[in-house]
Amino acid sequence: MQSPLNRCINYFKNLQFSRPFWFLVAGSFINRAGNFVMPFFALYLTSARHFSISEATLVVSLMGLGSLAAGVCGGMMADTLGRRMTMLISLFASAGLMLALSFATNLPLIIAFAIFYELFSDLARPATSAAIADMTPREKLTQAYSLRYWANNIGSAVGPVIAGLLAPISYFLLFLGDAVTTLCFSIMIWFGLPETRLPRKAKVGDDPEEPERLRHALSDLWLWGYALLGLLFDAVYFQHATAMPLDMQAHGLNPLAYGTVMALNAVLVVVVSLPLTAFFNRRSPNTSIAVAALCLGLGMSVFSWWHSYLGYLIGVLIWTLGEILFYPVSNALIAEIAPKHLRGTYQGIYQTVRATALVIGPVLGGYALQHLGSVIFWQCCFAIGLFVAVGYFIMGFARRTHKAHLALSAQPLLPVEGPLEEVSGGRMD
Repeated sequence: MQSPLNRCINYFKNLQFSRPFWFLVAGSFINRAGNFVMPFFALYLTSARHFSISEATLVVSLMGLGSLAAGVCGGMMADTLGRRMTMLISLFASAGLMLALSFATNLPLIIAFAIFYELFSDLARPATSAAIADMTPREKLTQAYSLRYWANNIGSAVGPVIAGLLAPISYFLLFLGDAVTTLCFSIMIWFGLPETRLPRKAKVGDDPEEPERLRHALSDLWLWGYALLGLLFDAVYFQHATAMPLDMQAHGLNPLAYGTVMALNAVLVVVVSLPLTAFFNRRSPNTSIAVAALCLGLGMSVFSWWHSYLGYLIGVLIWTLGEILFYPVSNALIAEIAPKHLRGTYQGIYQTVRATALVIGPVLGGYALQHLGSVIFWQCCFAIGLFVAVGYFIMGFARRTHKAHLALSAQPLLPVEGPLEEVSGGRMD
């Protein structure tokens, strides 16, 4: 009988992904595990640089501008300069900016460095997603994105723990460690990942040049449909970080209770991600992502009527299943609808649209929770989740119908022998 460790090793051996893919996943884990600064950035600004709370939150909020710009910019760079080059620019620049940020002392300079750090740091995201699509068979896309998501979440669990040990010694160690792990990822990309973008001479069909690439992507209604549904999903999902702790506090639960229920989220993501996505990998992506949206809505709806610690625990368990399913499958869907030479641009636009949920989600959620009350607020979250689920089902049906129509239109007409009127069942166009 095999030990759990041997079963785990054999599982990964049998996945049969390419060597560059594993370099990318391992590098993503190292980079995410080295994300030492951002979880403690607001604390660093108030304690080490002696800024006020409002000044610190202003810096963190303005960093979102860099993230919003990074999606489209990074996607277009991935399709023009290449996936590998975009990732290298992103990683080298963000490592340098991280070190520069550690030496900045006045507020305007810190804001500038922070915005540009976020911009360059997020440039790699659409390039990474496009590279995975380039080197993965279509039937294994969801599994591939799930592995990256799983590795990133393990890294996200490890990073703050290490940072918490380093911060009391010196905040500079956080900045240095963050930059070093980013450079480690860039070295892995340099030596382990060849360029995966389709060479220009090998492109088929329409291959628009800039700015036609962006115009072509922006005119794709399938992309907009998936992006807007993703925006709604994220707007509800991010309530776990804003409305949920406030609601728990209002019902007499302390911050430790919130921390422990969110620990359940982290454990579930690590333990359940791979088997759950493997099970749904045999289902239609639109069906899988509709189930994810339904789980999100159902999980949030539990908070509208069950206000005990156990109720929040059960609610988190349900919506975490939706989170686990949604993010890998949504990336796979965008990779499916994107032309090969526009994969980066599609992923970038998708990233940018969904990133706006970080801006509007907390603001609208806090306002709605305050003015509508807990019960109606969480029921509205369920209604949005249900709407998104139905939207994905409709999108799936529409795409199947569209594909069938295209396949029928592409079939050549059979030659007819003899007079038309003698052919049984003949049809005149």
